[in-house]
Amino acid sequence: MTLRPFYDLVQLGLDEYEDNELVLNIVHDLNQFFEQQNCTCRHSKKQKDLRTCYEKVGFKRFFERYIELKSLDKKELELVIKAQLMVFEITNEKSDNTNSNIQRYRYCYNSSLPLCKPAFLKLCGINDYLLGTLQNHLHTEGLSERIHGNIGRIPMTDNRVFLNFEITFPLKQFLVQYSCIHGLPSPL
Repeated sequence: MTLRPFYDLVQLGLDEYEDNELVLNIVHDLNQFFEQQNCTCRHSKKQKDLRTCYEKVGFKRFFERYIELKSLDKKELELVIKAQLMVFEITNEKSDNTNSNIQRYRYCYNSSLPLCKPAFLKLCGINDYLLGTLQNHLHTEGLSERIHGNIGRIPMTDNRVFLNFEITFPLKQFLVQYSCIHGLPSPL
């Protein structure tokens, strides 16, 4: 267990939140993320605004959106992310090729505050692989729900046999006879 430093929630603008373990863990996690210089906004040559994502959005607003997204279940979160990707997709109207496989996205907190990709991933609580998977699914299937696994197959519970006395009695007789002839196995 790592010791985390003391955080003044009033100073961070989180005075309406209770000083409990969940809130403090999230505050610590977000503070560590922003202190590690993960924000790539300043490294972009095309970037006009030289502020980091943390400076643009502010800790309180980032924290509140992070909590909101963390409280969603998996299907809801994927739908929210896909909707944001669809809204902030960068399309090239000048290009003649409308069936291009290359999709580009702007990652945003809202319509006026752009985020870098690492900050967007942190805000949504997902990794780069899941974001790529959601982008591919959005490109191929649209906003439909991702469906996994055992589609169209009969579940194993529907194939089970009902055990009655006609089945269990001969089985018991066999086990008793087998144990008389060969003996019972050692429990060790």
